[in-house]
Amino acid sequence: MVAMTTKKKQLLSLALGCVFLFYIINLNTISHVGDQQAYIEGSIPSQLLRANPRREAVPYTVPDQLPDIDPTEWIFLIIHYHKTGHDLSRSLRDFITNSTELKHNGEENAFARRHHDQYTKCPKDVDMRRSMIYVQVSPNFFCDIRTLAKELLSHKKKTKIKIIHLVRNPFSMAISNFNYHSAYPVIEPWVMTAQPCAEEKFFGVQSYPELLLPTFLQQQDVMGGVGLDNPLMYPDDFGALSERCHALYQNSFNRAGSEKWNYYNHLRHLDPTQGLELATIQMCSSGINGGDLLRMANNIIKLKEIEQQLAQEDCTGTGVPCGERIHTLTLSLDWFIQDPYGMTIRFLDFALGNAITKGEKIRIAQRYRQSYYRKVSGGDSHITKGKNVETPKGHIVDPVLLENMLRGHELLGRVLGNVERVVDDALGYPVDNGGGGGDQDVVPMEEGGVTNEGVSR
Repeated sequence: MVAMTTKKKQLLSLALGCVFLFYIINLNTISHVGDQQAYIEGSIPSQLLRANPRREAVPYTVPDQLPDIDPTEWIFLIIHYHKTGHDLSRSLRDFITNSTELKHNGEENAFARRHHDQYTKCPKDVDMRRSMIYVQVSPNFFCDIRTLAKELLSHKKKTKIKIIHLVRNPFSMAISNFNYHSAYPVIEPWVMTAQPCAEEKFFGVQSYPELLLPTFLQQQDVMGGVGLDNPLMYPDDFGALSERCHALYQNSFNRAGSEKWNYYNHLRHLDPTQGLELATIQMCSSGINGGDLLRMANNIIKLKEIEQQLAQEDCTGTGVPCGERIHTLTLSLDWFIQDPYGMTIRFLDFALGNAITKGEKIRIAQRYRQSYYRKVSGGDSHITKGKNVETPKGHIVDPVLLENMLRGHELLGRVLGNVERVVDDALGYPVDNGGGGGDQDVVPMEEGGVTNEGVSR
């Protein structure tokens, strides 16, 4: 009897050893695209299962042959904006530094955020070096594209740069921004002192509209190249945003007693649709302390212009075309939320090519997916996807209702609709070059979802 028990244990150990060996042998043959079957669906946090994406990620097929890349010959720059991936940008940076000889500069940003040289209108004091990886939030790319190309290459003759541009659908970006900054207790103290309707000027003389409009009013051949038939915004749109902001902010005609409220009080106590409207205006028109929705669109257009117009041009006098020295990959935070594993693989393929093995990429992607799901399950305050908006009175507002409000908004619906087309074009979606907003874009409510009855009035 004892002998049989020992034999059974030996057979069981042998079987487990074979299973483990089979897994190790096949690790490097796991399909990047088919990896969704490699984990149990129950491990996906329920918050993300509730967050049905409006648009699926553009499919990615791993090339048969990835390029041989020497990372030490490149600068790596990860650009993000408010609510497009602060924590994600640090994770992507660490993926590279932990798997290569590259180092990062140890700073929060490569250069000053939301700032530029007064005369060139490019970022100021750019000094990036090969074999380094940098993270940059909210850069001001308001200069001409040839000057911008030289700044990105740090005026060095042998420099090459890979840019990873983290963007987001503007409607989900706006709702995430409102959800995050209206939360209780307050997460970021600046909302207690912000002046969302103030007319901000860089260097006391440059307004945000005058910096953006040269890009947004460009000719059809440029705007058509980023998915638009009409200007992204018109000059009068900024005045209309300001007028609506003042109608909502510290206006006792709008809400009794609100003339003494700060910005945070408005986000907490206004009707949620009005709070979202105010927060979105601030995210469009406050150039120094906000404005990232329009800054993101501006920068997408500038990087696309470099790709389209300077690909064959020797932009720094080295005999090497800019297209071989400036490579940009645009990725959406919404995609990383849907598929953290697949998007990590896509990022690593672009950044490192064959510099690390397929098996190592798989291990990095698996670890990131697990860590992201743990953050979501743990209630990380930075993660708002799939969360309903809760008002001070305890009412729950479905994010779909808020998105429908934005899409139906006479001004914000058109502006964000145009930004959405620019983002979609950069991400590789087929783009309808029509106007913005409108009922055709309204997201259907799920059966049983929260309706207008759930909104605090």
